Amino acid sequence: MMDELKQQFYEVMHKYQKPFSEEGVTANLTQWYEQKQGLLQLLRRHPLWNEKELAIVFRVEERREIDRATVDETRAAILELGRRACTDDTVYENFETALRASTADYARIPNEYRLDTIRQYGDIKCAPGQKASRIINRLCLKFHLDQIEEEAEAGEPDNRYMRTVKPYNALFARLADALNPAHIEKTAVLSIHPCDFLEMSNRDNTWSSCHCLEGGGYRGGCQSYMGDAVSMIFFTVSDEYTQDFHTAPRITREIFCYKDNVLLQSRLYPTDLEDQKTLYRSIVQQAIATCLDKPNLWSLKRGKDTEPYCESAADSNHYPDYKYGYAVASLLKGENDYGQMTIGSVARCVCCGGEQKNHRSIRCAECGNMYVCKGCGKTVHGYGRYIDEHFYCNECSYECAVCKEKFIGMPRIGIARSGEQRGICPACYEQVVGVCRNCTIHGDCLSIGANRFCPNQMSGLAA
Repeated sequence: MMDELKQQFYEVMHKYQKPFSEEGVTANLTQWYEQKQGLLQLLRRHPLWNEKELAIVFRVEERREIDRATVDETRAAILELGRRACTDDTVYENFETALRASTADYARIPNEYRLDTIRQYGDIKCAPGQKASRIINRLCLKFHLDQIEEEAEAGEPDNRYMRTVKPYNALFARLADALNPAHIEKTAVLSIHPCDFLEMSNRDNTWSSCHCLEGGGYRGGCQSYMGDAVSMIFFTVSDEYTQDFHTAPRITREIFCYKDNVLLQSRLYPTDLEDQKTLYRSIVQQAIATCLDKPNLWSLKRGKDTEPYCESAADSNHYPDYKYGYAVASLLKGENDYGQMTIGSVARCVCCGGEQKNHRSIRCAECGNMYVCKGCGKTVHGYGRYIDEHFYCNECSYECAVCKEKFIGMPRIGIARSGEQRGICPACYEQVVGVCRNCTIHGDCLSIGANRFCPNQMSGLAA
């Protein structure tokens, strides 16, 4: 198992072009294996446990009904945006009348008798049977709500900054979801696979978080979660993925932690919607109860009431969402002992394997650039190149002297006009020497190894 995990760890490092060594990866995996033993033995009891994925794999049905409260709340926010976009009171009143007609039925498709009002006051085309969300978007674009900009605070609590945003897109997406009921089936994964922690904010997602290995401000936190005794990753993926889930883009993702009859749920990315959190929490509660062979009965604690049940490890690098109002603690009913779990761990440098306490990095400052070659498996110090998202050392890869393309394998040898030998790729080799195979004039040919080359054909090589 460990050899396969090491290669999968390597693949993630290659993907993000991160310096690393065999020693550093081994140190991370050793800490993961030692600390996750309790969770590993517990989760293996579940009938849906998948040993290859190191995860419990579920099928999840998500049903979303029309959310009247969200429709009301979001419509009010869009009307405020419309007041800023409209040039005078009359224009705004027309917009308001059309928007209210579009949403008055709290339905996916508005009643036909509303359409004349929408057309008259909104000055847009709309047809019977057209979805309300499509009509609303057309209406808002007509009144230029998508052009409104504002300054918004962004970043993490310890690193806040202001940026310019267009609020309409987020408001429209929220209103559209609230007006469109859905029945969605997904694959859900409750994992302790080390690469699921590394890819907890996969760059291939449609969203990103501070734990993304590509530029995330808390990318060092991936190893902190990976190396503790309590953290699990719960995420959903599209149905096209049936294995190797650690490589799949996440639709949603959140951290769950378990110890001593306490299950802690942290923030759900990317939206933290309460109905989704409730569904996912019920799935994980059922899974843990099944593994414990105990009734699936839990009591909930929220906000500050969760504080007695969790703490962050000293010198850990992860971003503690659970400290900022996102935590929900589930306490198994009928138990007397509810311990305090320690979340996170001191991360290990992926180069030297020593302690690494910078949350903005996955290696320590002292380590230089080192990589494990995909070809020979040796750790080399910066001498090589990336080809097809993998690092190859200079002994396993070359850059063609003619076309400058990087390629894997041994180069062919050609003669430059200066008479010097040049390493060239197989394609350029064939192009340069192909004519010589049919040439009958051999007196001027230059001999290199077992091949002979016409000097006239060497003009493609640099001098």
